[in-house]
Amino acid sequence: MHKLKRSIRNKLQYLGDHYSLQWVGYVFTPLPTPLFKRLFWLATIIASCVCSAKVLQAAFYLYTADAVSYSVETDYLEWNTPFPAMTICEQLNRPRITKYLTKNKLPSSLASFSEDISYRNQKICKSCTTCVMNKTCVHNFLDLAKGIRLECSELLTDCWWGKKPFKCCDRFTRISTEYGPCYVFNSRLTGNRTISVNRRTGLKIFKFTAIQDISVRIHSPDEMLTLASENIMSKCSNVPLMTEVDVILKAEQTISELSVQRISPASRDCLFSHEKPAFAHLWPFQIYSYGACDMYSRAMAQAEGCNCTHHFMPKLGNIPMCDIEGLACLYERKNIIDNIWTDNYECPMACEEVSYKVLHTTCPRSSSKPGGVRMTFGRMQLGELPSLRVRRHAIRELLGLVVDVGGVIGVFFGASLLSIIEIFYILFIRKY
Repeated sequence: MHKLKRSIRNKLQYLGDHYSLQWVGYVFTPLPTPLFKRLFWLATIIASCVCSAKVLQAAFYLYTADAVSYSVETDYLEWNTPFPAMTICEQLNRPRITKYLTKNKLPSSLASFSEDISYRNQKICKSCTTCVMNKTCVHNFLDLAKGIRLECSELLTDCWWGKKPFKCCDRFTRISTEYGPCYVFNSRLTGNRTISVNRRTGLKIFKFTAIQDISVRIHSPDEMLTLASENIMSKCSNVPLMTEVDVILKAEQTISELSVQRISPASRDCLFSHEKPAFAHLWPFQIYSYGACDMYSRAMAQAEGCNCTHHFMPKLGNIPMCDIEGLACLYERKNIIDNIWTDNYECPMACEEVSYKVLHTTCPRSSSKPGGVRMTFGRMQLGELPSLRVRRHAIRELLGLVVDVGGVIGVFFGASLLSIIEIFYILFIRKY
């Protein structure tokens, strides 16, 4: 033990004599030193520690609290602007439900139940609470809903992009939404290539024809249709037959620099498309969007409230889809589920997004029947290419934080990374 103490004493003395920072020797040398001198340098070091801690605390706060800022870009000549996506769903058609039940020799008492399980409504499935099997409800309600809902070819016929015609269903892809199966054009969520316009391609018009009453929603190619989706078309979103829909939009885009990705999601308060929320351990989507997160959150609230999810919701791991008893639970515990969703889940915005504002929209109905065919005609276009967009960039990156820490250590202690390495070199490698 005595030998170990002597060895430590000799090492500290050698460190004090040969270390490049002289104040270390003044404080830690084992040699007899005037008390005033030792206390003076000890007080100086303590003061330096306090001051450096205050400065570093402010630097860390800036790094975490004010991680990003926004600027407006105007160099628009080379921009590619995403063309909006369009989701089309069929509207509730009670005569078709009655016709389907008659055709398949099913009791007419199933009409209310068929409506509840085939089309999303605020009451979820009120008829499930008074279910009389094979009379007012059936076990295989998924087959019933599938038979009632229409295929793409029964909703849409011909479409045009610019002046080039194509069959709508070649590019309208089936997608699951909270309103049931719908069909979406120009969506990244389906894995298809999306359309962009620029000053070389010019402004192009998308047109479509429909042969049923439909609901139309316009949104970003990265977004999906949910109950919480903004309805920018207002009253023109529900389109009955013999309607001419004309929508002119403007795009407002937000992009993020690569440096923003190096900031933690909690500090930047947004997520990129390849990321997912911290609470989404059963995340079923390929890319992140606010709408996808909102839909996931509602599904998780349903699972917490009733141990199952609605059949219009995405499949989440091993959580089962609701049967009739589960649908009745969703109806009876709707307020509780809404509270779970509100209290337990908060979805961050997307770091890169584009929103669309309506410049002009009309949807007059026509009484004429050209060619004897009843159909709806719609068109969608951008009124202008944007000349402004918002760029999100990092105020302070990790490298900046490292520089701040190094500067504080240098100012208050006269040290650097080499000084720290020198301590280990003198104590454990260099022989004395």
